[in-house]
Amino acid sequence: MSDAQDPVDFEILEGQKENIQSLPGGRSARKLAQLYSPNPLKPLSTPNPADTQDAHSAKRAEFEQEVAAIDESDDPLDVYDRYVRWTLEAYPSAQATPQSQLDQLLERATKSFVSSAQYRNDPRYLKMWVYYIQFFSDAPRETFLFLSRHGIGESLALFYEEYATWLEGQSRWAQAEEVYKLGIECEARPQARLLRKFKEFEHRMSEQPAESVRPTSPAIPPVRAALATKVDPFAIAMLPDDPQAPRPSAGLPGYASPKANKTKGKMAIFSDSNAKEPAMGERATAGSRGWDSIGSLSERKKENVMEPKPWAGETLKAGGKKPSGPKMAIFKDTAGK
Repeated sequence: MSDAQDPVDFEILEGQKENIQSLPGGRSARKLAQLYSPNPLKPLSTPNPADTQDAHSAKRAEFEQEVAAIDESDDPLDVYDRYVRWTLEAYPSAQATPQSQLDQLLERATKSFVSSAQYRNDPRYLKMWVYYIQFFSDAPRETFLFLSRHGIGESLALFYEEYATWLEGQSRWAQAEEVYKLGIECEARPQARLLRKFKEFEHRMSEQPAESVRPTSPAIPPVRAALATKVDPFAIAMLPDDPQAPRPSAGLPGYASPKANKTKGKMAIFSDSNAKEPAMGERATAGSRGWDSIGSLSERKKENVMEPKPWAGETLKAGGKKPSGPKMAIFKDTAGK
């Protein structure tokens, strides 16, 4: 019997299941068994994770060379796609171990093609964003809105399924229903799968109490039109004072104060009623602000990280304040004398 037909020893996986990070599409049991099964006769084909650091470093260096020459590739996304899939297979506990460097890899891969119309609706590219949201994103809703603003995955059912699933997990049933209907309206593909999952969602939503399915804010808020050019509402010409006007006489009737004769300009109120209302999920333009970049995990956590500084001249506080109260009285037994 060949190696490809050997049965998988699930006893090995049973002892390692706590160290394996689940994936949306599942994992290959055979590859996991090979990864966690040491074989002295075939150390390279069936390595042990504890002994494969050098092999992983060499493979990572090969991918980095491909990334360095990615401008000459016919399919640049394929390089990152193979790189990410290899990392997920080589490091089953990718989220919990910094050795995998999966967070940095996903940030590099996703940011490289944000403005690429070629990969905007490529399932491989959208799956990288899904991995990033599920494993590392600290603000999933903002990340989904970022994808919507840039039109990433707008024609793929996977985007609407993942966003609606996250909203459902947050008990935002009305917003999840809105996302499903938006995907069906956009004819996202594959449409048959999207319709099937929407029916399953409707069945689950029908079992919820009416209070939990109340209307909420839009799941994908529309892009508000930019305000008009800022003008000074108080820059309205005031009527000049008449130099021949009679001066006010205090206490005399018939004389009004010149301040009462001045015409005050009303505050100019901006109205965008004539502006065109953008459609829901309208793509961000090149001049849009706030959605040009989603940032990185290190940038969002920089307030919680202390910058390293030299220890020269630093003093460490040791001990605490001496108690100022009375000392504890020690009992002495004088009856034994």
